[in-house]
Amino acid sequence: MQHQLLKYGLAAVMAANLSVSAAEVHQHEGDIQPWKANGQIELNAYLFEADFGDLSGGLYSTDDPGYDADTDHGAFGAGNWLQFTGLGNLQFWDGSSWGTPVAGETVHIEDAVGNTTIFGGASITNPQGVIGEFDSAGDIHEHLDMEIRTAANALGGTVGAYWITLQLFESLPNSQDALAISSTYDIIFNRGLGHEDFETAVSTVTAPVPLPGAAWLFAPALVSLLGVGRRRSAASNWA
Repeated sequence: MQHQLLKYGLAAVMAANLSVSAAEVHQHEGDIQPWKANGQIELNAYLFEADFGDLSGGLYSTDDPGYDADTDHGAFGAGNWLQFTGLGNLQFWDGSSWGTPVAGETVHIEDAVGNTTIFGGASITNPQGVIGEFDSAGDIHEHLDMEIRTAANALGGTVGAYWITLQLFESLPNSQDALAISSTYDIIFNRGLGHEDFETAVSTVTAPVPLPGAAWLFAPALVSLLGVGRRRSAASNWA
């Protein structure tokens, strides 16, 4: 009898461990993990790191971070689209400060329907893009191709760090009307820096000013109209 209890106890522990492992596997470390709560899009962090020199993307391309919805905290509408909006301008870290890219570099993001958003030092071309469609459970896991290009539109770029700011929104299919919106988030790309030098660049990004997601719906217009500088946001992992 004692042996059977021990056997069943071990089975329960193993089942629990398997359950935890499955949950951990579902969420991909480093990905942007949005969920929907109280009509807004929440994020697991507000700053994400990427590497143009990663093995999968080569020297000037990457598809990380991806977008992996955290449906355990709140699912999205089945069949709806997850989209992004680019905000502000591309910033470059030269080893001591952030400023305009020194050689006219641009960062390109190709969306799920083949359109390309281009972040430049003075403006953003085609700022909205489609990430993908939520499945029947309101879940999504997608990766978009991102790359850095020279002023001559060839793959390449000056060694340093590159910083872009985006915002997520949920919409009906083939629509750009937002049903739910996130706060802004930042992606810092490493282009050829050593680990410590890159982390120094990341550490200079200042803390965000908390605002409801809906308030950021008007951010592109405000930036254009008033010439407001980029909002800088820092890592703030969800716990």
